[in-house]
Amino acid sequence: MAALLHKVFAPLHHRLQHWLLRDKHKTAALTLSHNTVYVLPSKLGFGFILVAGLNFILAANYQNNLVQLSSYLMLVLVLMSLIQSYANIKGLQLQFKEVASGYANQGRTYRLSVANKQRNSYAIQLQWRGSTALVEKVDSNSQDVTIGGEKQPRGCYQVPRLKIFSTYPFGLAKVWSYLEANADYYVYPAPQSHNHGLSKEAIVESPQQTRGALTQSGNDEFDGLKEHKQLADYRRISWKHFAKREQLLVKEFITEADSAYVVDFDKLPGDVEHRLSLMAYSVEQAQLQHIAIAVKLPGVTLACDNSDEHYLKALRALAVYRNRGTHYD
Repeated sequence: MAALLHKVFAPLHHRLQHWLLRDKHKTAALTLSHNTVYVLPSKLGFGFILVAGLNFILAANYQNNLVQLSSYLMLVLVLMSLIQSYANIKGLQLQFKEVASGYANQGRTYRLSVANKQRNSYAIQLQWRGSTALVEKVDSNSQDVTIGGEKQPRGCYQVPRLKIFSTYPFGLAKVWSYLEANADYYVYPAPQSHNHGLSKEAIVESPQQTRGALTQSGNDEFDGLKEHKQLADYRRISWKHFAKREQLLVKEFITEADSAYVVDFDKLPGDVEHRLSLMAYSVEQAQLQHIAIAVKLPGVTLACDNSDEHYLKALRALAVYRNRGTHYD
């Protein structure tokens, strides 16, 4: 029954929350003030109000002034809790730092810094993707906070909204706000070790490839035979083939610079996810050993390189291949 109610009211709750929040929380840095903070009695606070109301009704029926006074005191305590809870969190400064990209078999980590130049804040809780971190005291000195999150499938994700809340000092009121950083992070395929060695071959650009490295003529390594064309170097003609077949063929060579270690999607076994995991392992090992590699995916070829930017670009290409778990096209 509860699951059915949640399924029915979840879209309505999401729309209402989106309308109320609008875009005022979409920032990487936020200082909490009256227009970005929300205050309501907590569950305990609503229970206090209910008991106070029952006491008031009881006191009115039996004309008991002492019970009536206790109901007034309970209501005052809830009101004071609302004020104190708001004062506790007011002026809190939040600065988003990053959600580090990583592999699918690792949990994500949200990093931010908190400070309050106006006053000390106590018992601040930060909730992200079902995980909660407690900061017992926030003062004028900035301090870093990390919040762990669960594992996710590979893809590119927008950083989810962070919730900041507190029930300090009495637990009768709940004050909260949000931080919605406009940033993305990548989840790479989980590396799977294998013994498929890197093949060394020439990378040739085709119309379907977005990036590649062109082969050039050289004289270091024999690459094959091609038909003779006019103005071709006669010294490269294969006279043995001409004597046997009376056909002019020209020897083609590639230089060492034209060949590269290649991580090729089409040459690995298994389904799509398995191949991407194998490729992620190859890229990871190449980065550890600082080996220059080229990466070939259907429709995409990354030229041979051994820079950190190249390895990062390769892992990102694996993460968003065929758009699984991503909002990008």
